[in-house]
Amino acid sequence: MVKRFCSLFLLSITLVLLTSFAFAAEYPAQPIKVVVPYAAGGTSDIQTRIMSKYIKEYLGQDFVIVNISGAGGGIGNREVLNAAPDGYTVLFQHQSMFSNYLTGVSDFTYNDFAPVCLAIRTNRIFVTRPDAPWNNLKDVVEDAKKRPGQIRLGAEIGATSHFQVMPLQIMTNNAFVLTASKGGDMDRITKIMGSHMDLSVVALSSVVSYLKSGELKALAVTSAERDPFLPDVPTAKELGIDAVFMQDTGFYMPPKTPENIVAVFSKAIGEMSKNEAYVKEIEEKTFSQVRYMDTEEFVKFLEEDFKYWSRLAKEAGFEPAKK
Repeated sequence: MVKRFCSLFLLSITLVLLTSFAFAAEYPAQPIKVVVPYAAGGTSDIQTRIMSKYIKEYLGQDFVIVNISGAGGGIGNREVLNAAPDGYTVLFQHQSMFSNYLTGVSDFTYNDFAPVCLAIRTNRIFVTRPDAPWNNLKDVVEDAKKRPGQIRLGAEIGATSHFQVMPLQIMTNNAFVLTASKGGDMDRITKIMGSHMDLSVVALSSVVSYLKSGELKALAVTSAERDPFLPDVPTAKELGIDAVFMQDTGFYMPPKTPENIVAVFSKAIGEMSKNEAYVKEIEEKTFSQVRYMDTEEFVKFLEEDFKYWSRLAKEAGFEPAKK
């Protein structure tokens, strides 16, 4: 009886493994649903739709872009977290997973998924109105120290922009008036232009047209090095401000997705990243840089970046959600 039970058990395990291997070996056999956890027309949405023009050459299947917005990306994140681990539902997301978790908005973060690869890097930039009395971010910080409680610094509370203004609050002992927004970059851009905020940090891709038209003024980018699209704008770091942030957007699959499926998808993104037409279109339409990291490099990067965001959250008094 025992021998029979053991034989049946081993046979079942073997069948499961063979089925999984065969399924993975055929991957992908149908179009892949890419969840963009933000509204259509934003930077992440445009980037994935550009990818969808090229990906079939490398993956053999099309992308189907699905926008699931809400809760700072949290609703779309959860859609993928709870999806079947078969490689056919994929999340395209950036560090908002960090901020959602570290501020207690969600009870999961990047390592609850199967990280796949980094695909695109976008800079962040502090902007103000053209008639503001400051020429760069250092001028603003010095002014805030002299006039505490009088300069309105915009951010979406609990979102990535909130973390990106934390260094200014920390180094000025909360001299800025933190002014909340609820609609992402465009909401803050509108509020600055309407004199409801004095400055904020937004994605470079969201604001280039306003900088070119003279409707907004650049104060500093948050990259470690100067941005190739705005080489005349200083970094916050070179102005003596410890605010180094990028918007690093990559792919994530549901937990327990087989490693060989993750590898197939990652390799396709890596090969596509060498396509000059794809790189050029991403740069021209989203002012972003194609930046591929394979799974191993991506996980190491996420681990280190998450430590930095966690330190900021702790200094600001946030408690992460309990899992």
